[in-house]
Amino acid sequence: MEKSFVIIKPDGTCRRTVSAIVLKALMDQGYTVKAFQEMQVSKELAGKHYAVHKEKPFFPWLVQFITAAPVLAIIFEAPDVIQGIRDALGATFVQKASPDSLRGKYGIWAGINLAHASDGTDTASQEISLWTGESDLSISDDAEDRAKQYVANYIGGGIDWTMDIRRVVRGAIDTGDTSQEVMNQLIALLGKDATGIKDESIENLANAIFAFIEEEVEKSE
Repeated sequence: MEKSFVIIKPDGTCRRTVSAIVLKALMDQGYTVKAFQEMQVSKELAGKHYAVHKEKPFFPWLVQFITAAPVLAIIFEAPDVIQGIRDALGATFVQKASPDSLRGKYGIWAGINLAHASDGTDTASQEISLWTGESDLSISDDAEDRAKQYVANYIGGGIDWTMDIRRVVRGAIDTGDTSQEVMNQLIALLGKDATGIKDESIENLANAIFAFIEEEVEKSE
């Protein structure tokens, strides 16, 4: 038996229907939910989670993104669960993910890629230790029931707006458009299926995606 640590990131959790679809898809593969918690990630925890990237120029953006809005933190258990989840999610870079994978279907663009999953047994152990030690995540007998209830609450709650958000992001990058109108479109689309997510969190997430767009536009100039 293996355990894997998974985060459905803010771009997933703010789209309630998408997060429920992704969670159900993983559970339907027979992976047992050992821990399940919706939470706001602190900057301190984000920094520790991404510590391996601390010296890289995109580190501040990783922290901005993961702390922008709530995430779903999950521990799954099953034989070969680590590779199984990574296969189900697809390539890290959304444009390279298979159209049949979860990122291929629901990821937004590049590293705005819906979810994080442990890449090996050592990493899983480290991540589980970190998150159960420094957040509200804990292994509990009712975790699977709470995950199932989340799915029941949200899987039919709205329309999947992935393609619309992708068009805004890709269009802005392709045309070099970093106007307020792009920001307004992101806020509007991210808020369409965000039951229970604060307006401030939606705006924070839009700001993080907009910062990514600005960086991509700057690279192309």
